[in-house]
Amino acid sequence: MQIFSLIYKNLKQYKLSQDIAWSMGSFFILAISGIAINIVITVNRDATELGIFNLAYAIYIVASQFAVWGIHYSVLRFSAFYKEDLIKRSSMLITACILAFCLGLSIALIVILITPILGTLFDSYATGLAIYYAALGLVLFPLNKVLLAYLNGLREMRYFSLLQALRYSMIMLVVSIIVISPLAIEFSTTSFLIAETTTTIAALFIIFNKRLVAKAFITLGWVKQHLAFGSKGLLSGMFTEINSRVDVILIGFFFNEHATGIYSFAAMLVDGLYHILAMIRINFNPILVSATRDCNWEKARTLRAYSKKFIFPIILILAILIIGAYLFLAVWLIPNKNLLEGLPSLCILLLGVVGVSIFVPFDNLMIVSGHPGYQALQQLATVGINILAAIMLLPLLGIEGAALGTAFSYITNITLLLLFAYRILGWQLLTNQTNILAVR
Repeated sequence: MQIFSLIYKNLKQYKLSQDIAWSMGSFFILAISGIAINIVITVNRDATELGIFNLAYAIYIVASQFAVWGIHYSVLRFSAFYKEDLIKRSSMLITACILAFCLGLSIALIVILITPILGTLFDSYATGLAIYYAALGLVLFPLNKVLLAYLNGLREMRYFSLLQALRYSMIMLVVSIIVISPLAIEFSTTSFLIAETTTTIAALFIIFNKRLVAKAFITLGWVKQHLAFGSKGLLSGMFTEINSRVDVILIGFFFNEHATGIYSFAAMLVDGLYHILAMIRINFNPILVSATRDCNWEKARTLRAYSKKFIFPIILILAILIIGAYLFLAVWLIPNKNLLEGLPSLCILLLGVVGVSIFVPFDNLMIVSGHPGYQALQQLATVGINILAAIMLLPLLGIEGAALGTAFSYITNITLLLLFAYRILGWQLLTNQTNILAVR
């Protein structure tokens, strides 16, 4: 009970705790949406159609990283860095928005053009068509990432969380309507376009109505800055998202839609747990920008202490609850869908997340401290280990091989984070000590 008492006390006193609470509310909508989408498709259709949706979603996520080109990382850093300079950050935002829209339009057209090739690669015409409809959402996805990063950098977490929740809710609503209708599963991915359009309108309304931006123009200086920072951040974001979907894509390549559906149902639950850590990371990021900018390491160490006290026990409890919920679904609620085949993969993935949980909120440390190249290297190694392990283990162990590859990638990611944090910033995350000479 002591931990819950501490959480309640923090919620009353500190903005960070209140922001995290808003983020958790947003996450709750995300989790419900993700679970509802997978259950609605599984119950009303089958594992094969679930596999089609998740393969299209995986391609959407990977393509979206090219579309945003890491510009949202630049916006996150510089909106926090110039928080007190409205004119400078307004010019920064306007320039980023125009760049993001142009990139989104370009990548959407490219994905639409190659959908026949992707359908052939997955040996599924339906999957190709689902990817085609998903690509339409890519036009506005980068713009929304930029607008949300801007709110994140300014620590406007209430609006950030409401917009995230709006996006997830719209996807869930549209997918559910299509799945229970006579329409083919391919049309379910039109949900991305509808969700992104709604989010764009709402985000622009909030930013202008709250006067978070002033009249400003696109500048060549910010174009160069965004492209330079974003090009380094692109690799980081791209590898992060690839790592979150590469297991699903490789199962789709080695096996079939049924195996993909079984695995993705389990992976979806773990993804939800990982998003809790990501929500905390979103709140830590702007604080770490100012801490590293001002060399205020006491502030950074406080976050690390906060993470150690609360995160591990909470994530462990949630992991146990997820296994219980999965067994309830697989054994009692929908026993005829073969979901028990995914239980070993679920346990492997949960073990990996729990093991690294206290460090995950810091795994954007390199990019928020102005070292996007090291962040990209960290994520490249992470996804490389995931792909290599999955290719080696999938033929031997089946879908559990993909789960092991992903668990290994979590460990690789955190190992490199610890190494870079110490070598570049002089911060020993493992012991939460700083090397004064290195910091100076």
